Amino acid sequence: MKNRIFIAIAVLIMIAAISFSAVSCVKQEPAGQNPGLKTLKPGVLTVGSDCTWPPMEYIEGDKIVGFDVDLMGAIAEKLGLKLDYQNAAWDGLFPALTSHKYDLAISSITITDERKKEMDFSEPYYQTDQAATVREGSGIDSKEALNGKKAGVQIGTTGEIVAREIAGLEVSTYDDILMAYEDLKAERIDAVIADSYVGYSYAKNNEGLAVGFVIATDEQLGIAFAKDTPELLAAVNAALKDIKEDGTYDEIYAKWFGEK
Repeated sequence: MKNRIFIAIAVLIMIAAISFSAVSCVKQEPAGQNPGLKTLKPGVLTVGSDCTWPPMEYIEGDKIVGFDVDLMGAIAEKLGLKLDYQNAAWDGLFPALTSHKYDLAISSITITDERKKEMDFSEPYYQTDQAATVREGSGIDSKEALNGKKAGVQIGTTGEIVAREIAGLEVSTYDDILMAYEDLKAERIDAVIADSYVGYSYAKNNEGLAVGFVIATDEQLGIAFAKDTPELLAAVNAALKDIKEDGTYDEIYAKWFGEK
């Protein structure tokens, strides 16, 4: 009986040792990694964005801040990834995305049929219209009032598309929307046409500017992906759905725009 007990104890000790050894050999994933999701850099979500579009994405001091930045931070956290949010020029953003310089792009990008030919998009995360920001007292309060005037737009945006449809309006394009607003303040142009939240943000933060009128376009903003990354797109859509359902989205919205 004692021999049997001794043998049983020895077997148990051997099993425990093997189990401990097996556990010890399991590879420990570094914090912040999602081993099941392929990204350009393991454990990191690399995001491209034109950070000249407050309050969505802009540079404050030495930091990139804004609604889109916080949104991507929440999504990255849901995915178990670290966020690498990079500033990029608007006119090179889409080519850089499709050539895999970034995992995705978020930059107040309106979902359009034309853009869908080159990129895939997440579910919409924000709705916007266009607005004409003008100098106070200009009397520009409608599209008709822009006849014979000059407006600034950022090149390649829906603001440019809308502006070119306004009869009698001379359109000047800019690589950077900030330059357009500087020209508006300097009276070199009569209006800036851009996403409505951008217009309201500049009017609020720059004395002498106001939103003259809004052009209803009912645009849906989306996160853009290269067409050969369907797994990442699905994962981001799932994370976006989660943060909308758990209240995180509403908290971020309230921080940048106030209560809905």
